[in-house]
Amino acid sequence: AELRAKLPPAKPIFKIAGAERPPGTVEARTGDLLGVETPMFTALTSRCLPLNLRPEVLDSVLQGPRLNQLPVGDVLIRQDRVAACPESEEGFGGFWHHLRGNLAYCSFRNPRQNPSVHGGDTVCSVETHGGRKKVGPKELCSMQKVLRLNIVAAPAEEVPMEGCGNRRSVRAVTRAVDWLKEILQAKAEDPQLASFDWHVLAGIQGSGDVKLRQKACAAASSWPVSGFWIGGLGYEEALAIRGKILQAVTSALPPSLPRFLPLNSGSPVEVLQAVLMGVDVLELPYPTQAADKGSALVFSWEMPQEELSSGEDSAEVAEALAALLPPKDVGDAAAPSAEAKANDGEAAAPAAAVAKAPEPSAGKRKAPDGAPAPMLSVKQLKLKSPECREDFGPISPDSPVKRYSRAYLCHLLEVRELLATMLLVHHNLYVYSEFFAAVRHHVRQGSIRRYAAWFMRTQTCEAPVEQAPGPAPKRKKG
Repeated sequence: AELRAKLPPAKPIFKIAGAERPPGTVEARTGDLLGVETPMFTALTSRCLPLNLRPEVLDSVLQGPRLNQLPVGDVLIRQDRVAACPESEEGFGGFWHHLRGNLAYCSFRNPRQNPSVHGGDTVCSVETHGGRKKVGPKELCSMQKVLRLNIVAAPAEEVPMEGCGNRRSVRAVTRAVDWLKEILQAKAEDPQLASFDWHVLAGIQGSGDVKLRQKACAAASSWPVSGFWIGGLGYEEALAIRGKILQAVTSALPPSLPRFLPLNSGSPVEVLQAVLMGVDVLELPYPTQAADKGSALVFSWEMPQEELSSGEDSAEVAEALAALLPPKDVGDAAAPSAEAKANDGEAAAPAAAVAKAPEPSAGKRKAPDGAPAPMLSVKQLKLKSPECREDFGPISPDSPVKRYSRAYLCHLLEVRELLATMLLVHHNLYVYSEFFAAVRHHVRQGSIRRYAAWFMRTQTCEAPVEQAPGPAPKRKKG
C-alpha cells in the first residue's frame, strides 16, 4: 500500500466513444487508443520488419496511424544494435525508420509462435531467433531505456486453459503482480525511464479458473497501469470456454482502460467473439497464416441493408451467436447487460431460446471418432486447387492485387515463388482492414450483434481437415 501511494497515476491512453459504461458491463465498444481507432488489430512484425511486405506497401494497406507489434523476443536481442546506431537517442525510431510516425507496442507473447513464453524458477523465458532468453522486470526496463517503445506489456507466465494445474495458475497470478510492481517502481524512480512517456499493460492470468481470473483483475487494477493484456487464451480451447473467461475478465476490469487479447490464429469468428466481449485490441497472425497456406480471404464484410430492416427477431440472433456468447447462466461470470442488447434495438432473448440453441457451431465439437472437430472457417479461395490453374480472373473485383490472375498466383505457389505469399498477404491484410472497419461501424451504429449473426450465418463454412504431409515417395531404381 505504501509503494502504491508513492507511484504517480498512469496517463490516460484510451477514450471510449459515447457514454461511459458502468463497471461490470460486457459489450462491444469503440474508442481511441493514442489516435488509433478501436477495435483494431496490431501490425505484427518479425524481427521488427513487416511480414512479407515492404514498409511502403504496408502503409498503403493499413492507412492512418497504426499499432506495430514488436514481440519482446525480437527486440530483446537487438537492443545493442539500437544503442550503437547514430540516432540512438530516438529509440526504436532511430534504428527502424519505417516505424516512425506510428505506435510501437512491445508484446510479451508472440502470436506467431506456440508456445512463445516458458515458465521458470525466478523469471520467464521467451523464444527469440537466437534461442530462449530469460526476461524479467530488470531485463525489460534495461531494454526500454534503449528502445523507448510507446506501450510495453508487463511479463507474465503464460498458463493455457488446458493441461495446467491449479498451483501453476496461482503462481502465474502472483508473479504477474510482483513483476508489475517492479516495473512501475522502476518507471517512477529511474531518471532514464521517467524522462519519456511510455505506458505499461498488466498481464491477466488464471487459466480456466473464473474466480482466480477475477482475483487477478482486482490485483492488477489496483496499480496505476494504462491497460491490460489477457493471457492464457487463443490456444486450443473451445470458443465456448474462451467466451466464459472473456466475460468474467472484461466484467471485472475497469471499463476506462483498453484490453489487449493475443490469439495464435485470430480468425474472423474469433474476432467477433472478442469484440462482443469488450476486447479493444487483437494481436493476431491470421491474414499472414492464410497467405502462407496459399489461401486468399474472399468473405464479404458488407452486410446487405435489407438485413437491418428485415425485422429479424432476437431468437434467431441468439441462435446464430450461440457459438460466440456464453449462456446467460454462466457460473460466476457476469451475463451481458440488458443495455448492451438494447443497443441493437433487440429485446433480450428468452431463456428458453438460449437453452434450445444448438451446440456452438464455431466451438470445438466432437467428431464421430471422438477427436475435436476444427473450428468454423470463413470463405477463402485455395489458390493451389486445380480450378485456379486456368482461371484468369482476379481474386476479387476490389482486391488491391486484382491485376494478377488466379492462374498466375497458382503458378507462383506451385513453383514456390515468394511473390505469391507477398501478394496474398497484401490482399488478406486489405480484407482484414475492411472487416475491422465494418465491425467498428456496426458497433457505433448499435447493430454489432445483428452483424455478427449475419456473418456467422452467411460467411462461415466448415474448415477442411488438413492432413499432415506423408513421406516422399521412394525413387524407383532404373
